[in-house]
Amino acid sequence: MLDYIGLENFKAFDDIELSLGNLTLLSGLNGSGKSTVLQAIGVLRQSFDGSFLLNGDLALNGELVDIGTGRDVLYQGFDAPEIAISLGQTRQGQSVSYRWQAAADPDADVLTCSAKPATGELPLLDLFDQGFQFLRADRITPSVTSPKSQNAVRQHRFLGPKGEYTAHFLLEFGEQITTAEIVRSPHEQRAGSLIAQVNAWMQEFSPGVRIEPVPVPMTDLVRLVFSYKGEGAAYGEPLRPTNVGFGLTHALPVVVACLAAKPNTLLVVENPEAQLHPRGQASIGRLLALTAANNVQVIIESHSDHVLNGIRLAVKEGLLAPRQAKLHFFTRNPGEASSYETPALSSEGRLSYWPAGFFDQWEKSLDRLLD
Repeated sequence: MLDYIGLENFKAFDDIELSLGNLTLLSGLNGSGKSTVLQAIGVLRQSFDGSFLLNGDLALNGELVDIGTGRDVLYQGFDAPEIAISLGQTRQGQSVSYRWQAAADPDADVLTCSAKPATGELPLLDLFDQGFQFLRADRITPSVTSPKSQNAVRQHRFLGPKGEYTAHFLLEFGEQITTAEIVRSPHEQRAGSLIAQVNAWMQEFSPGVRIEPVPVPMTDLVRLVFSYKGEGAAYGEPLRPTNVGFGLTHALPVVVACLAAKPNTLLVVENPEAQLHPRGQASIGRLLALTAANNVQVIIESHSDHVLNGIRLAVKEGLLAPRQAKLHFFTRNPGEASSYETPALSSEGRLSYWPAGFFDQWEKSLDRLLD
């Protein structure tokens, strides 16, 4: 796993080193730097996938993130027009660091590194291994059909940055993958297949729902068929994804990524709570915590106190050790670099302190209502 990520002159940050846990939650106001951390990870991975990184280059635009050019990535108050991304990990009890440094050519979207790690070390990081998932905030919307990708799904087990290959993934591996016991739904512990657990967890968002991937003959497309339980064990007529709302479609790639993740892989998710009811948001927070407890490194950006509370409850129930969770709250004053605070979790799921602005808007609004 990654122990930390460091950023120098990178977008909102002048110089930070951010510790990472099994589960890392990034929160804060819009424009405070949360997405910047995920974008740095995305730049490294897409540069690796495109063979730029092995040649000593950083690709700012690609499948995972689109930053622009060196002008867009460079922190406005820079001392020198260079950016740097650092990663740290512990290997065989020893701390190892990796650093990429590049001049930020204002008009270039591929930056040449002046310093980089030895090429042979890169595959040892989970970031560059098979099983990596990066789910953007702008995930797929309900659609009658979904695309297939033999390379992404079969070769790399990748759901796509927008979760666009989720239906194909379920078609290929829904019955083949056996989920880890720790991530199984509390309402369905016996059936361990991926598709069974996906359907069990989707009950948290829409009771009675069932999802089935169906190939479209003679095409490279897959249909997701939704249905709802009727009387007894019977299910009603199949429904199009466009007729069951955005929440289920947005949540599905997150649920699949969590349940299919193998230990020692990396899962990055922006806004896992998108379009979900508060109960569903708490459930997705719990599932992310269970995934982290399965020795998967999970890094999420969220604006939801319900996601946070789902994580806190998992800690209180002893499902995730408090030391395995890192909660980073970002702030940024006008004209200054972003900074962050890191309240600690106790074994009871309580925070060591509440930074001003850290998921406290409900209390502030309630105080005004009661005034």
